[in-house]
This record gives sequence, structure tokens and C-alpha cells, in this order.
Amino acid sequence: ESARAQASRPPLRVQMAAEPPPPAKAENGPPAAPARGTVPLFDIGCNLLDDMFHGTYRGKAFHEPDVDRILQRAADAGVRELLVTATSLADARRAVQFVRDMRGRSPVRLACTVGVHPTRCNAFEKGEGGAPPTTVDALLEVARDGMADGTVAAVGEIGLDFDRLQFCPRAVQERWFVAQLAMAKETGLPLFLHNRNTSGVFAGTLRKHRDLVPAGGVVHSFDGSPAELGELLEMGLYLGLNGCSLRTPDNLATAVQVPLVRLLLETDAPWCQIKRTHAGYHHVETHFDEVKKEKWEPASCVKTRNEPCHCIQVLEVVAKAKGESIEKVGKAAYENARTLFAADAWGAKRKSA
Repeated sequence: ESARAQASRPPLRVQMAAEPPPPAKAENGPPAAPARGTVPLFDIGCNLLDDMFHGTYRGKAFHEPDVDRILQRAADAGVRELLVTATSLADARRAVQFVRDMRGRSPVRLACTVGVHPTRCNAFEKGEGGAPPTTVDALLEVARDGMADGTVAAVGEIGLDFDRLQFCPRAVQERWFVAQLAMAKETGLPLFLHNRNTSGVFAGTLRKHRDLVPAGGVVHSFDGSPAELGELLEMGLYLGLNGCSLRTPDNLATAVQVPLVRLLLETDAPWCQIKRTHAGYHHVETHFDEVKKEKWEPASCVKTRNEPCHCIQVLEVVAKAKGESIEKVGKAAYENARTLFAADAWGAKRKSA
């Protein structure tokens, strides 16, 4: 379908039923793929504040901000809820305000995280962008403010990243990972976790400080080994899968071992899109019109910019690689996410004690 045709047709209606209808069976064949938008999706990790969603790429403006259109495309593709990820104190403050500003306007229900990404933990000791050093108390203040009206749903993105020590030394990351884990105990919020190339240090830290994690959490963008998967499952954690989790045959073989009771889906947009070179790409059935950023048009996605609408592609790859129906896998992941992040409380004011 051309971008012009897509722009002229009426928008798809998002079916809000808790369970989608069963797919129609093709004559003398397997069940037909469900219609776009009928399988409910929960994108547990999207960097919706990134400059790319506001038309700017590597500091250069190419087109107008299109967050509203991105969220409508997501809703049309079945996304019901989306967690906006914050990676610094300044990000967390912006995320809280963004979610509040979009309430009643976004076709997708939104909440956000509060935390400092491991590669940005120098901010605790040296400050960032001319701001004074970040403190855990300042993060807690933002979290509690956002919890009061159901805007903040998790502590994150926190963790360890030994792939990018050029941005923040290992010792600094480890020190402030533990300090931020304490926020989970203070707030009762679940964790949105980051783990890259830590050779067991990440899992060992969580085991040592289990008492700080009363509400559990998810290791997002999981691309680890089967052994690492086993460690994380043993601790009762969820695993978030996106395009970066499905790049190689080994990645795909490990991803299918994530049990449905611990599976969550995400895009990590604008990053981690499923590419043609990825091992699971041949499982993708849902495609979207795309144009280069230089030729941006409202009805199309931008090439190489991942969007929350692409969450359906992650579901398709995981379901087919597992040999399960899209409906079954989608329903499990959706309900897991709603439970972990207490989605029923999003946008609801807490009663005073």
C-alpha cells in the first residue's frame, strides 16, 4: 500500500477488548494472521523523549515533531500501554511532565520510569550538562511526585553496562546501581533494568541485594546466554525482548526459552528495530510504509527509526520462533506487563494516608 493511499484511508479502529477474537482459519490452511490492531500490546520500553521523535537527528532538524502521529500509529497497531524510559534526573523530570501533558490526548496510555542509566552514572559524582551532581534523594522526589497521580510506574533505567566503560567507569556504575536499587525498596516500584556484558556481576549484585527489590522487575533488551537467562529467571525477574534480542541465531534460540509467564515485549525505540539482517526477520508479517527522514511525510514511518508500532513485529518473531500463536504469546506478554507495572493505577491519584 502506498503512503498516499494510507494517508487517505480512514484510521484503523483499535479494538479495546481484553482478549482478541480468534483468527479466522484460511480454507485448507493454517489460521490467518490476526488483523492489525486486534492483539493488545504493551511496549514496556520506549525512549519517546529522544530527539528523533521530535524531528532532529544528530543535532540537525529534518522535520516537524511527530510524537502524536507516532502514538496514533502505535494505537492502530494494537499498542494499548507504553512505558516511557528515563535515563537521567533531567530525563525523569521531562518524562513526568510529558506523560501528564499527554494524558487525555494520547491514544496510548502512558507512564514513565525514574532512574539514571549506567553509562550516565558519572552524573552522581560530577553532575551533567552543567547541573550539580545528581542525588538519590532528588530522584526519589521525582518518583514520589509521579507516583501520586499514577505517572511513574518503575525505577529505571538502572543497571550495569561493561560494553561502554568509556562513558562511565565500572566502579562508579556498580556503586550507583546499588544506591538506586534502594529506591525500589523506598517506593515499592518494580525495576526496569539494563545489563550488558557483565559476566555475572549484574546477577550477583541483584542476588546480594534481593531485599531491595520487593516488587520484582524486568531485564530489558535481553540478549544474554541461556545460562544468564536461567540465573535471572531463578530470581523471578521478567525478560524484555526487542529487535536487539533477536539479531543472531543464538539470540533467537535463547529468546524462545523465555517462558511465557516471564515474557515482556518492547521496542526500545528509536533503537533496536528488527532489521532484514536479523535471524528472526523472516517471521515478520506486519510491515509499515517507510520514507527517509529527508522525505518525511506524516503517514509514514522514518527508515531506521524504530517506533512503538513495531512492537507487533517483535511479537510475531517471538511467537513464530516459539511455534505458538500470536494471540497466545501476545496475551501472556500483555497481561505480564500490566501486572508488573500496575497499569490499572496509571493516571489515578493515590488516596492520602
